[in-house]
Amino acid sequence: MIQQKALLIDAASETWEVKKVRDEKIIGPVDFGFHMNQKQDYFCFGVGVLAGSPIPGTHRLIFSGISPIWKTFYISTMGGAGLKFVKLGINYVAIKNKFAEPCILRLHNFAGKIHVQFEPVDAEKVWKGYDGDKGVYALQQYALDKCKECHARNVCDSCRVIASGPSAKYTDIGALGSSVLCKGKVTGVDCWAGRGGLGSKLFQQHNIAAIVYGGDYSDDSLQDIKKINAIFVKGTGRKMMLAAMDATKKYRYDDAFESGGTFGVNITKLKDWLLYLNWSSIYMDNDKRLEIYKRLVHKHYLKQFNEETIKTKSWKNCGEACPAVCKKMRGKYKKDYEPYEALGPNCGIFDQRAAEKVNHLIDSMGFDAIQAGNIISWIMELVYKKIIPKQDFDLKLTPRWDLDNFKNPEDSMHNAAVVEEIANMIFTDKGKIFRNGIRKAAKALDKKYNVKTIDLALYTPHSKEGCIAPNQYWVPAFFSPMPIQGKYFEDYSAGFKQPFELGKSSADRMIKELYNDNTGICRFHRKWVEKVIQDIVNELFDQNIDYYEHHKRLAGAIDEVHNESVFWESERVIDVIMTYLNRLYAVDKDNKALEKWIKRFEKDKWKAAKEYWNKLSKGIETGLRSGSTT
Repeated sequence: MIQQKALLIDAASETWEVKKVRDEKIIGPVDFGFHMNQKQDYFCFGVGVLAGSPIPGTHRLIFSGISPIWKTFYISTMGGAGLKFVKLGINYVAIKNKFAEPCILRLHNFAGKIHVQFEPVDAEKVWKGYDGDKGVYALQQYALDKCKECHARNVCDSCRVIASGPSAKYTDIGALGSSVLCKGKVTGVDCWAGRGGLGSKLFQQHNIAAIVYGGDYSDDSLQDIKKINAIFVKGTGRKMMLAAMDATKKYRYDDAFESGGTFGVNITKLKDWLLYLNWSSIYMDNDKRLEIYKRLVHKHYLKQFNEETIKTKSWKNCGEACPAVCKKMRGKYKKDYEPYEALGPNCGIFDQRAAEKVNHLIDSMGFDAIQAGNIISWIMELVYKKIIPKQDFDLKLTPRWDLDNFKNPEDSMHNAAVVEEIANMIFTDKGKIFRNGIRKAAKALDKKYNVKTIDLALYTPHSKEGCIAPNQYWVPAFFSPMPIQGKYFEDYSAGFKQPFELGKSSADRMIKELYNDNTGICRFHRKWVEKVIQDIVNELFDQNIDYYEHHKRLAGAIDEVHNESVFWESERVIDVIMTYLNRLYAVDKDNKALEKWIKRFEKDKWKAAKEYWNKLSKGIETGLRSGSTT
């Protein structure tokens, strides 16, 4: 059993205690969070057992709890934020109940003594502006400036601040943001626990707007670099840093694509698979999508990124000494694929200045950027096609979505103004209908206006009211009935698999992705993690853990909510599956299994989709739960 400690906090009574974790089934923060949420509705976060070691990527902070948008257990992660958490001398935090008013939770450990403090804060006032910033960034700086404990000890940069924005108070899709600090100031190198709306959970259920933590606790037990290197060499043939360099090539710079980072490599690689205009580009033929890609993306949007960020090597990391240097920057703007796609081409934006404007706004507001891009692009299509009256929502602008006559960068900047108008509208009384996710909003709009907005909405439904926006890839896996969606717990490879086999391979992917989350490791390191993590943990802690079986049991336990999976409700989602299959069949005419699915969809796409979904669901359940014990 690995020796661990948890800080248990009752926000209502402002009481707390540190308890030893005495359960051999709990080896990491996902185990802990899931275990605690079987008892009561807790907000949990913590680090993996390798935090404090020199191994790169091992300082990810893992959050978990019942998601307000997904409605069941969810996991969200934040890069680098575990570095300062280690200084608390504990592994996990679990929070229950609600403080009397919005507050900053301060957690410190100095000279061996843990301090827990609830400090009331007028979050609304700070979000409106502090020290030249707004929203999440303003609250981070405010919380840092008011940290008496750190300032008294002149150790400001030994703390970390996690903050929410107004979206956490008003919507179900609020994220948590945290920036790397430099000399007591918040920088543009920010990290996010975005998916699942756990920022909304923290604020609405516990009245906690921000968390500040840090201290001077030190433990040198994981510093045997010679032993660590020996394990890496045995498992990968390379010493630790060389293995990490190999595994993170894509995120640093990949010669094959003459670019780097998730934005540079994915945008270069996807080409005509890239999605535009609320995914309506799936209805275009391949040549048309490729023409748009060459004209608006490759020759402008991607070119700007490569010239401004890649050629200048404006690369940062999340705070730890990691060779990935995955934070691709231009000034204060960090460029990642998912947000710069969801709030980029997906919204009709093909210019970096326009994309920077909307991404910074959405981040400041504290939204999950993928979820925000999903619902805003959907509203843009509804307005563009005049399916809903924009005047009913005090919207003045109409998107410019005619890509044949698109004038870049002017039309991109216009669409950025549309995004800004819609985002601001959501916080007004007119926008209340959009605050609880795209699924509830679509059903409410359809009832009010007697239309079918739901058929243009992209989401995976879950339970009675839950849903999540898909990751920005045109593959069936991101709509599959996994117990946790919106992450990368799926087989999202582009090639064809029968749905049952796709379900099984997605289950296998979830099990292995849990290696990262449950050990507090960034998934960008997954290529070495899946080879050697079991040996590293077992040898450093004198254990005998079967990593695959342990995480299969964990995944199977999480999948006890499998009966809450819901068949697709939107025609566009079904069209995503159907057009994906057609694309594959166009270049693989001899594939008889694929041909059979094409014919089924041509005959009756809803019936075929239900057959496909059922087989996919069965494959997931089989892969996660066959032979496992909970």
